[in-house]
Amino acid sequence: MTDHSTTLLYTTEIPIRYGDMDSNQHVNNTRYYQYLEDARIEWLDGLGAPRREVGQGLVLLTCTHHFLKPAFHPGTIVVELYAGVVGRTSLTLEHKLYVKGQPDLIGYGDVKMVWITVNNQRPIPVPNSVRVAMGAEPLDEAQ
Repeated sequence: MTDHSTTLLYTTEIPIRYGDMDSNQHVNNTRYYQYLEDARIEWLDGLGAPRREVGQGLVLLTCTHHFLKPAFHPGTIVVELYAGVVGRTSLTLEHKLYVKGQPDLIGYGDVKMVWITVNNQRPIPVPNSVRVAMGAEPLDEAQ
């Protein structure tokens, strides 16, 4: 994370399953991306952000994660989502990951996403509910 003044948007806890481990006996790197996806969807659903039900959704443009320390089963991953830049049709969420009960950061990064209509896969404005939750100004509905 580059800007330490960003707003904490959401925190969730995700249990580490035994099947999340790899042959090195720590959580496989691909699982971290799934934890992040779960956290983003929980956050958006909590906002009541329009998605599948109204033919809208998000597609990933970039996803960066810096792995600092391994996590192990049993344990619980704590995901913190922070507000990043909000554009007209895109948004960036920054994240930090911890193991519950341990103070050390185990990873951090960001995800940039584009809001689209599902039927034609074209960008549309980020909904105002999401914009406002991230500290951005709402767009004029006439735009």
